[in-house]
Amino acid sequence: MSWRRSWAMARHELRMLKDDPGAIVFLFVMPLLMMGLMKPLFALSLQAEGYAGASGAEQAVPGMAAMFATFTASFAGFGFFREHGWGTWDRLRASAATTGDIMAGKLAPTLIIAVGQIVVLFGAGMLFLDLRIAGSFVALTLIIVTFSMSMVAFGMAIMSLSRTSLQLNTWANLVGILFAGVGGALVPIAVLPGWVQTIAPAVPTYWAMKSFHGVILDGRGVASVLVPIAILLGFGVLFSVIAGFKFRFEETKIYYG
Repeated sequence: MSWRRSWAMARHELRMLKDDPGAIVFLFVMPLLMMGLMKPLFALSLQAEGYAGASGAEQAVPGMAAMFATFTASFAGFGFFREHGWGTWDRLRASAATTGDIMAGKLAPTLIIAVGQIVVLFGAGMLFLDLRIAGSFVALTLIIVTFSMSMVAFGMAIMSLSRTSLQLNTWANLVGILFAGVGGALVPIAVLPGWVQTIAPAVPTYWAMKSFHGVILDGRGVASVLVPIAILLGFGVLFSVIAGFKFRFEETKIYYG
């Protein structure tokens, strides 16, 4: 495996995203606007749960960050679909790049974007929305990274299940909204119906939000996030296994660009 070849592909993918203003708006501007709009509503909800001094940012910031991180999953897949649409996939496979080179070059940018997006949103929340983090920043960082990794693996899974880029987009949006709604990113878990709370641990967003709340609101440290981290890594392994079984390098994908 050549890190130089992988990094060359990764830089190309990052340039593609940098030159797409729509992606920048979707990944950063939209969640920032939603954080500001939903903060007052979440303040009432958190205060009703017993967090008397909550500003609402404690739910709005991690919630929107987690929800939009699920949408970045599709970016991992679109990198593969674009190669098919441009007619360069076979040339890429025939090049000196190994399978590992290609996978690393395509997936690394999505991981960088997912982690960077969450970090930027948390930073904006602290600067402009009165977000105060009572617990460990190390624990917070570990959750951000492992959750992002699980979302990249999810992106590979839905890419492997999709024949066309429209199918990929549909999978990403539908499952992303499901993860966000059931996992407590759109509203706090405590106000969801009982049956939703019962099934919520079956989605990765639940474990990310549970950990975010523990660190931000309850002042918890690294020890408190070890189990959620292990579970998020387990989700990543599950999604990777799905991708491994379904994805075939010789399969033709249809890109509507």
